[in-house]
Amino acid sequence: MPRRCRSVSGLLRLGLATAPLYLAAPAPGDAQTPYPHYADLLQPALDGNPANPPSFSPPQSSAPPSAQAPPAGKFTPPSRLGVTPVYGSPQAFGAGDTGFDSSNTAKRRRKARPQAAAPPQNQTFYPVPQPPPDVPSLPPTLPAPPVPVVFPAKAASRPGATLPPPPQQWPISNPPPIVYPLAAANRPGATLPIPPPEDFQGSASTPPPGTPPPNTLPLGAVPHATLPIAAGDPYEALGIRAGSFLILPAVELSAGYNNNPQHASPSGPGSADYIVAPELHLRSDWSRNSLTADIAGSYIWYQNPSFVPSLNVPFLNAKVDGTLDVARDTKILLEGRTIVSTDNPGSPNIQAGLAHLPIDTTVGGTLGLVQDFSRFEVTLKGTLDRSMYANAGLTDGLTANFDWRAFDQYGGILRLGYEFDPGFKPFIEVDADKRIHDSPVDINGEDRNSVGTSGKLGLSFGTTGALTGEIAAGYMQRDYQDPALPTIAGPAVDGTLVWQASALTTAKLTATSTIGESVLAGVSGSFSRDLNLEVDHALRTWLIAFAQAGYGNDDYVGLGRDDDRYFVAGGLTYKLNRDMQLKGTVREDWLTSNVSGVAYSATSFLLTMRLQR
Repeated sequence: MPRRCRSVSGLLRLGLATAPLYLAAPAPGDAQTPYPHYADLLQPALDGNPANPPSFSPPQSSAPPSAQAPPAGKFTPPSRLGVTPVYGSPQAFGAGDTGFDSSNTAKRRRKARPQAAAPPQNQTFYPVPQPPPDVPSLPPTLPAPPVPVVFPAKAASRPGATLPPPPQQWPISNPPPIVYPLAAANRPGATLPIPPPEDFQGSASTPPPGTPPPNTLPLGAVPHATLPIAAGDPYEALGIRAGSFLILPAVELSAGYNNNPQHASPSGPGSADYIVAPELHLRSDWSRNSLTADIAGSYIWYQNPSFVPSLNVPFLNAKVDGTLDVARDTKILLEGRTIVSTDNPGSPNIQAGLAHLPIDTTVGGTLGLVQDFSRFEVTLKGTLDRSMYANAGLTDGLTANFDWRAFDQYGGILRLGYEFDPGFKPFIEVDADKRIHDSPVDINGEDRNSVGTSGKLGLSFGTTGALTGEIAAGYMQRDYQDPALPTIAGPAVDGTLVWQASALTTAKLTATSTIGESVLAGVSGSFSRDLNLEVDHALRTWLIAFAQAGYGNDDYVGLGRDDDRYFVAGGLTYKLNRDMQLKGTVREDWLTSNVSGVAYSATSFLLTMRLQR
């Protein structure tokens, strides 16, 4: 380590401490005591007459004033007379110019930095940034940089050092995630486009054809697809993980009262009713391909045993969908479905004397192919369904056989769509099917085999944005083999639209058009159209208000009967936690018809507890 010499103050203290030793030492043989060499540090001595002391003046030097100034960092004690002393010690006072260095390392010589010439008086100079000598100058089209690019002097002075190129855009900042061509960005009035979220997520702009639309009825229920309002729902079910699948089980237990469950005119007796409705939803978590399943069922039991026929009926709607990604632009669609239901009370298809409503079961599947040609999409599907009707007991103890009502339906669907942008795809869809009954003729001696065709023009909206789903309108027709049965034809509307009006409000519109079978002589069937609207609003994250309204029309072709159905409903859903919810519903149904004696109205109340996982 370098060592400094002893300071002046230390020498002074050393001299004061050793003064008695000098005084006590034997003096030399001279008669006069020598003047101590340190006396000038204690008190100056004056020669001559003390009453008239001589005056002192600072020494004169022929050197210029600048040469007499002490070097920077060195201390020079001022004259004790004639000049006001300055007290204190400057920085590094007392440090020696030389010392002992025990590190035994070579000294590094400092290179003298050139001093900039002082600017002339009364002139102002502004710094002009200049790039280093070896750095190419900026293109003339770019603006001048606000700050100069400074490279470290040590790195630039190394032999063979390569200076980094100057930035090509000012001011210096992190580059944006998407870089647009400079020529297009510099055009006057040019606006850089904002890429859609799909570009970052790498997902398709629209769901594959055949994917069930999202369900928002009600918000408390487990949806078939993720809803915008449910994406951040703190009370949404978490599900159960089973390998690469997510299972969402749930069950609803309901109790209520209906003042006219038979839909009789005039209103019949009321009854308390109880409903058990289990659900099971399954979702795959695969990087390629997909598999989903949605199974929902219910059983309704009425406390009043006097209803004829009995209204205690089951219901089941099960669907399994699969997608195989054969190639980037090619997909195979697979679907299996099962529906178990009965005719609605008050329907003309229910014959007199039945003790129980006949249960009909439809089992079917779909095989499809989706091929994309850039923005152009072609979808081809083949369908196969079989409808069966169970026997029903009569009030006299006999059994009614309905095997003759069973039939098979084969069909094909072709859809051509063009994607103008990720959120807007118009399409044209045509389909045809044929129904073949097990019995050549029914109990009335009529051949009910038929061929149905339809054509629709629709719009499909992407999976992102405020509006999702698809809607289509067209024309539907069914021609029967027996000339005694008239053709059923008319306009048709199908589809589902979900509108995310705000972060708290969601609206859903559903439209369906179907042609059903009939057992009445001379009646081809019923052309049914339904339009339903539901609005859900979150008063709190745990309290959801909902309102429903619907309209339906049943046209029994060949019978001359036309029924109009209406309903309104409303209620609240209270979410206790992720596993339990309570819901209260009030509903009003009524029907008007051009045939007397069939109009009715019914009011029902229902309290539901939902358990989910």
